[in-house]
Amino acid sequence: MNSVSYAENSTQKLENSLSITEASKADSIQSPPSENLSDINFKQEGYTAADSIDSFESNPTTIDDFSTKDIGSQANATNGTSGPALSLLEACQLAISNHPLVESSRSSRMESEADYGIAKSVYMPRIDLNAQVGPSHNLDTDTTKYGEGSVSVTQTLFDFGGLQDGVASAKLKADSAKLRLARTNEDIAALAVNSYFTILQAQELLNVQNDALDFYNQLLDTFWERFNAGISSKADAAKVEVSLRATQSQLTVQNQQLKTAKLLLENIIRQTVHQVETNVGLLKIDITQSLDESYASALENNVSLRAFTADIHSQEKVVSVKDSEYLPSIGYRLQAKNEMQKIDGYKATLDAQVTLDWNLFNGFATDERVKKEQAVLRRMVATKHATELEIKNILSDAFNAYNSSVKEFELAKEAYDGSVYLMGLYLSEFDLGIRTLLDLITAREGQTSAAVREVNARFARIRSTLNIILEEGRLASILGLKIEE
Repeated sequence: MNSVSYAENSTQKLENSLSITEASKADSIQSPPSENLSDINFKQEGYTAADSIDSFESNPTTIDDFSTKDIGSQANATNGTSGPALSLLEACQLAISNHPLVESSRSSRMESEADYGIAKSVYMPRIDLNAQVGPSHNLDTDTTKYGEGSVSVTQTLFDFGGLQDGVASAKLKADSAKLRLARTNEDIAALAVNSYFTILQAQELLNVQNDALDFYNQLLDTFWERFNAGISSKADAAKVEVSLRATQSQLTVQNQQLKTAKLLLENIIRQTVHQVETNVGLLKIDITQSLDESYASALENNVSLRAFTADIHSQEKVVSVKDSEYLPSIGYRLQAKNEMQKIDGYKATLDAQVTLDWNLFNGFATDERVKKEQAVLRRMVATKHATELEIKNILSDAFNAYNSSVKEFELAKEAYDGSVYLMGLYLSEFDLGIRTLLDLITAREGQTSAAVREVNARFARIRSTLNIILEEGRLASILGLKIEE
């Protein structure tokens, strides 16, 4: 009994809802739509199938505020304030200039450059000044002096290459720090590019859902006309309205994804985004080389690998410095000294000496230092090889994704074109009583699904391209971005 009452209440609520919808449709429609489904336009301006995988809009994408009061078609998401369109290059520049990781990497570069400056000081003599004022009594000679001063100059002239290798090591470390700063700039730029493309992708998917919503609105209007004319039942209109509400739900979700993509880009560049340019050259770049050619290019130009190479060469110099500790170092020492004595008065002297420093035994500490630096060197080499393997895996995945996305686009386009043809056929056959409403809804869902696949395939291709050119070290040149080193 309770289940029957619940069913009756649900039926009554549905009829009331449909009555309200019917009344609102009657009030809002100035000229009633045709009762024939073949007159429905199911290819709206909201989404147009791409001619090729390189088909992207050339007009700026405006990001407006979404009001929950409007359950109809949604143009875009968030922030209705108008503003200039943000280009991809501007987004990358803002991201690099404002990101804390770039500042951290820049500080590391400055630290390495300072270490290099310190290392170069070994080529210059060291000058020390020592002075004392006040009485000082020598008990052995029973003399008193009231002040003394000295100036000494010392310098190591030769230590079998240790000096040069130490300076060269510091210079290579500074070069590595510059390259790591450049790589940080590239990574942040790639992050901004990816977020930028996420906005474009979310907008195109929003257009797909808007297109589906327009179709269901037309279909619902037509079925109300058919119901008023006694051709179709109220249940048919209810079925269409269920699909309409489901599409509105998808539209809301997609709009939220667009808002999230926008906020992500704003967090990266630390600036409000109102519009984004869609005429981006990076969207249409083709990958013409093979995987092996791309990997060979990455081995030569990848910024991270170049930084690893500089670190390895620097560590080789460190090992040479430690090896030179087995040998003596030769230098000189000059000292000018003066004293004021109680009896003899003012005295001065100038000493010149050649120095030889040679540590003959220190408990095998030099051996252990050499072993330590050699172990560090082997670790660096192994890390570089591991990075090379990682880059090869990234490129392999990117090439597979690139090729599969091209194939997926072709299949999705065929499915979309087929679903459009099928929809036109079904609408005509429905008027003849051959097709059912379920056939129409299924065909429309197939058209929407194929459109979503088209969009996702195009952006999967461009993201694969982004990964490839990033690992090849070509991102900055392609974007026209000046990378700080």
